[in-house]
Amino acid sequence: MFGRHELSERTLQYLDAVARFGSIRSAAVAIGVNASTISRQIAALEDQLNLGLLMKSGRVTVLTEMGKVVCNYGLERARLTRRFQSSLQEYRTLERGHVTIGSGEGLVTVLIKAVLHKFVASHPGITIEIRTAALPQLVQMVRDDEVDVCIYAGAARDPILNARPFQTEPLCAILPVMHPLARKEKVTIEEIVHSPLIFFQPHFAAQTYVDAILEDRQLDYFPAFRCDMFGTALSLVAHNLGIAFMTKGAAQDYVDLNRVCAVPLDHPIASAFQRYVAVRAGRRLMPAAFDLWRDILSANSNGPSQKAVQDVTAAGS
Repeated sequence: MFGRHELSERTLQYLDAVARFGSIRSAAVAIGVNASTISRQIAALEDQLNLGLLMKSGRVTVLTEMGKVVCNYGLERARLTRRFQSSLQEYRTLERGHVTIGSGEGLVTVLIKAVLHKFVASHPGITIEIRTAALPQLVQMVRDDEVDVCIYAGAARDPILNARPFQTEPLCAILPVMHPLARKEKVTIEEIVHSPLIFFQPHFAAQTYVDAILEDRQLDYFPAFRCDMFGTALSLVAHNLGIAFMTKGAAQDYVDLNRVCAVPLDHPIASAFQRYVAVRAGRRLMPAAFDLWRDILSANSNGPSQKAVQDVTAAGS
């Protein structure tokens, strides 16, 4: 646009000084630069643009019309540069930013209770966007960089995911508070299989675990309800319409309100219900997203491993 070379910021500053002080000599005195240097630089700029930028008006040197355009461009560019540098500093110091989290619906309560209270307290200027979806959609969001970090339950073997386990919690039977089994320490699938059961859609991690337990016990069962939201299943249980399956963490708000009870299932498969946090393999996270990822890993009582920290590096660190 401007020939072979970008316009020099220093020369633009010289041009602005001449416009403000009315002559090259006055500008040189004001900014502490040799007058010949200013004259030479502006002359070179005029040659570069093939346009005159200065003219005499009586005893005063003023800008030509094109000189005003160039000078205004320089001032606007300087403002944008300052704003850009200020924004960079704010993002680097985590005073501002935006993080998008993908989460399975049943993990939102876990995310809030175990992670977000701490993260929001230490990053008050960061906007957090939470997007819930089933696991296949979460993987696609990670693949397309629509989310910075995602959390999910159950294994997802996909080479695009840099995934790390961060919590293990047993799968529970979610029972009405007045159910005869609600006060037991554990229940077997055989004890509840004759009650009205509430299932999720087949792609839900909790449902795949339930299906595996039923298959292991060689039990066939047709549910009374099949849901696509944890909140719906919990509401059905609270109204004594059936028994659902999820972790206590997923049902925590209803448990705290004494609307349902969460009793672990007595089966090896149920005891290994794993939660994972993942980012796209090879992606360099912005500082705020990196801190969130590290906070999620720290929700594990053992904290993040050194290997996990090395595998995801914050951009600009």
